[in-house]
Amino acid sequence: MRYKPEKNTKILIAAIAFLCFCFNSSSAQTKSSAVNAQKIETLLAESTAALQAGDFVWAKKILHEVLRVEPRNPAANTLAGIVADKENDLQKAEKHFALAAKTAPNAPEMRNNYGAILLRSGRKKEAAREFTASLAANPKQSSALVNLAQIRIAEGDLTTARVLFEKAKVIAPDTKILRALVMISLGLHEKERAAHEFTEYIAALKTESTPVETDNKRRDISLAEALLTGSLPDEARQELESVLSNDNQNINALVLLSKVFLQQKNILAAGRLLESAVAGGLDDAKIYLALAEVYEAGGYPENAIPAMRRAIAKEPKNDFYRSRYGLLLVNTKAPAAALIRIEEALKEFPDSAALWFALGIAQFDNNKIPEAGKAFEKALSIDSKLVPALAYLGAVFVEQARYTDAVKIYEQAIGLNGKIALLHYLLGDTLLKMTDFDDKRIEAALKRAAELDANLTSAHLALGRLYVRQSRWTEAAVFFERAAKLEPSRAETFYQLGRAYARLKRADESRATLERFKQLNDSQKQQKEVDRRELVRRLANVRF
Repeated sequence: MRYKPEKNTKILIAAIAFLCFCFNSSSAQTKSSAVNAQKIETLLAESTAALQAGDFVWAKKILHEVLRVEPRNPAANTLAGIVADKENDLQKAEKHFALAAKTAPNAPEMRNNYGAILLRSGRKKEAAREFTASLAANPKQSSALVNLAQIRIAEGDLTTARVLFEKAKVIAPDTKILRALVMISLGLHEKERAAHEFTEYIAALKTESTPVETDNKRRDISLAEALLTGSLPDEARQELESVLSNDNQNINALVLLSKVFLQQKNILAAGRLLESAVAGGLDDAKIYLALAEVYEAGGYPENAIPAMRRAIAKEPKNDFYRSRYGLLLVNTKAPAAALIRIEEALKEFPDSAALWFALGIAQFDNNKIPEAGKAFEKALSIDSKLVPALAYLGAVFVEQARYTDAVKIYEQAIGLNGKIALLHYLLGDTLLKMTDFDDKRIEAALKRAAELDANLTSAHLALGRLYVRQSRWTEAAVFFERAAKLEPSRAETFYQLGRAYARLKRADESRATLERFKQLNDSQKQQKEVDRRELVRRLANVRF
């Protein structure tokens, strides 16, 4: 997980008046008379007032006069650095802050200001040195702690960053610090801690007197995205609702919130959210695409297709939208119509990996397996990192009994993204089909799939079948039981579980389980084939 440092690192000015008094330096006393020293102090006070009033021209003029007399005056250089920073002259600002830090090396504010400008210039290592020195002189500086924490995050040292943010929280527990702590816990995969910290963050957000963003910039949704990725959809919902309470036209927040609702199986809420946005005047392609996906999930293709067409009308040059339209037609059991539309789009976008991928899916669902394989290979020739296309190409090889080729493809996909449970399952399931299978390799792949997605029934079922081959009946029964609990209407699971119970001499349970199998079996003759295809189909909707 990546974290962004603040785009506008704020230079400390709270202590300027104090600096004007304290850093009328000893060198100045030897070079200037007492009268001149008093004059410089007065000029510094005037420049400070001008700077705080936003009169940078007047402040700059005064500081020029001071620095002409005392070029190494720390307070004057600090103020001049602030003026240069406001004028976006980072090189000049760095020069002044560096001189201030050099002439007052034990002044924490000076070191922190210099570190801040170095951070803005992208010189993180040097900035970290200055922040560390500043904190050594005064450990109770929230700004220096936060700045140093951001650098540690960029370096990937989340644990150290957490310690720094925790210290900053004690000094000044604002929402940005609380938010950062949630992000760190998510980055460390500490779900429960992240949930607890989010509760504190959202409570503070509700009591905050002013919005999180006061510079008219839209609040980003990165925290909500991280929460959703970290399997905390309810927390993601709360964060997005908070964003929308201050900015109900935030399209990215609306789209992501609709996805949260879909994940929570609350299709009605997702539909109402997006329909209200459209009714409120939001005429945006992203909204229509999200609305099409909601209608499709709800089983309303008659509404999904017009919504998708509307998205294309808003952005006719968007090849991804054309591919989504083709997939929508495939999902409505119209692969022939999908083929027509996708082939039309390919004439306009011949180098679109998304369209070649969609074409492959349409052909695959239309049982044109060789043609589908060629389409997936074409998509991958354009975008070699298109993981869903790799997964589908593996499925093509399985259909053709080219298991060794399929294994290589799945391993390639896992190498690109090893956090997708379905890829590990497909690898393990394919290995199970081979005559010279490696038990340990299969077990490792299927266990990894179950770890990544505890609700992936097929992974539990495949592990059970593997243990049956090895006569590990107790372990087989455990995984079959999990599969039965996840999908109580799946016939094969009860057949396998009944066999395991029989081997374990659990006769009554075996009879009852096999009776359940008989009740389900008639309607599920083709379950295994459909299962693989449907699992691969899920990856068509994954965006990388």
